[in-house]
Amino acid sequence: MKKLLLVVAVVAMFAGSAIAADWNFYGSARVNTTYTKFDNSPFATPAAVAAGGSSAVFGNSGDDTSNYEQKLYGNARIGANVKVSDELTGKFEFGALGGNANIRILWGEWNFGAGSLGIGQNYTPLLMPYSNQTYSIDGFNKGDHNMSTFGMLYGSRKAMIRLKFGNFQIAAVQPRARVAVTTIDPGNGILYPMNPAPATEIKIPCIQAKYKYDFSNGHVALAGGWQTFDVVGAAKSEKVTSYVLAVGGRMDFGGIYLKGNLWGGQNVGNMVDILVSGALFSTLGNANASEFDGAGWGYADYTTATETVTDNDAFAGLLVAGYKIREGLYLEAGYGYVKTELDKDGSTKDDAVTYYLQSTIFLAPGVFLTPEVGRADFKQEGQPDATYFGIKWQINF
Repeated sequence: MKKLLLVVAVVAMFAGSAIAADWNFYGSARVNTTYTKFDNSPFATPAAVAAGGSSAVFGNSGDDTSNYEQKLYGNARIGANVKVSDELTGKFEFGALGGNANIRILWGEWNFGAGSLGIGQNYTPLLMPYSNQTYSIDGFNKGDHNMSTFGMLYGSRKAMIRLKFGNFQIAAVQPRARVAVTTIDPGNGILYPMNPAPATEIKIPCIQAKYKYDFSNGHVALAGGWQTFDVVGAAKSEKVTSYVLAVGGRMDFGGIYLKGNLWGGQNVGNMVDILVSGALFSTLGNANASEFDGAGWGYADYTTATETVTDNDAFAGLLVAGYKIREGLYLEAGYGYVKTELDKDGSTKDDAVTYYLQSTIFLAPGVFLTPEVGRADFKQEGQPDATYFGIKWQINF
């Protein structure tokens, strides 16, 4: 928190000395209070760990637990929109992930007439933000989850160079080069994720694009992304190709709205968020949860013995419906589904779902709370599921 205050002070000093620029500051304070009941708890230590096996199999013990959580959301933020001229604008935003200041957005954009050129870190074109789910499902406390690993198309915020022409955008995006590496423990025959990941070579950026068509009571959006890299073994190199194709949209009917998206692809974890493995599930930030562990994050599988790659196919979607009861009082319900399956004979799907019901209640302009009840279910036998009730408290300033 001291780091965050220091950042704010430095930015304020800089803004005070900036020449011919309008700085419009904003902030959002967010705290969650949640009670969660777990089946096949991700917090219990399974027998394999007690016997000296890998800790990567957390979540398969069959124990049940209940937990209360209260914490500052990782997407609590402070930032500013900056206007130098009609042609030149910018934006910065710092978050509070882990209680420390972290760069969410640092962005500059130049409007050259026919379009605009954007440079910096911002949301990628692979974004369809159609859910307001607040519960933080994965173990990284990034804040409002919005089904970002459970069906929402979400490519995170990354360094990129973006061209935008009206409702069409295309970007060269910072690539991610990861595979799931597994090995068998000879002592018990259990398959464990293994770190660190093997060496990789990246020769081109990730390419992403999106087009949005607006009509009178809604819109339709199409998006896609592609990237490739090599995994370098001792004897040979293997190419890993990732792609994502998506369609989504929103329609409004008076006080009722419907939103949704469908998307799929291959080795999608290198571009968008997906989570199907219950062994990685933890709302308390289980120390064994890691973005490098297993194919549950949508990565291709790399076999060290043969130095071969098996592609990981994925499908996901969500449907959200909401109703404006009156000004300042809203209801929303949503359902999300994700599935991955390795592209080889004898493989089986690994899937998960989440669903929720919430109400957003405004107490004053910028002051609101969101009670929410829901469930997250990693559907394979022995994997965790959670039923939760909580309230997100938020003040925007």
